[in-house]
Amino acid sequence: MSSLIGGMFTRGDQIKMAALDMRLERQNVLNGNIANAETPGYRALGYDFEEQLQALAGGDEESMPMKAADPRHFRSDLVEADGTLQAEVYVRPTESVGQDGNTVDVDKEMGDMAQNQILYKATVELINKKLATLKYAIANGGQV
Repeated sequence: MSSLIGGMFTRGDQIKMAALDMRLERQNVLNGNIANAETPGYRALGYDFEEQLQALAGGDEESMPMKAADPRHFRSDLVEADGTLQAEVYVRPTESVGQDGNTVDVDKEMGDMAQNQILYKATVELINKKLATLKYAIANGGQV
């Protein structure tokens, strides 16, 4: 999206920002799973967005999702009518079900949470580098 704020932010920046939103949502799902680890009958939830993000990253500028004023204008499995990614929250299939019907594996949830946090922090670092570059250009733009 070269049109974002005068072309300062690229399509890659938009993808990074969308990834941050999705990682935050995944963190909330993982937190909910851990919080309900002792709840009888609770089914662990999953949250997938990588396919949608790859579709956004893999397309060229013309294949970027378009925003629509009315949800009836466009139909896509990956993108909402307003151009945001449509992530998938689902009941995670599992082979082990506890005697109380709970399917949360705390070790797996903690591992997924750690991975999600590392990727979130890495994405924040990339965005911070972009902002630092912009800040440098603004502060020193007239100097040779």
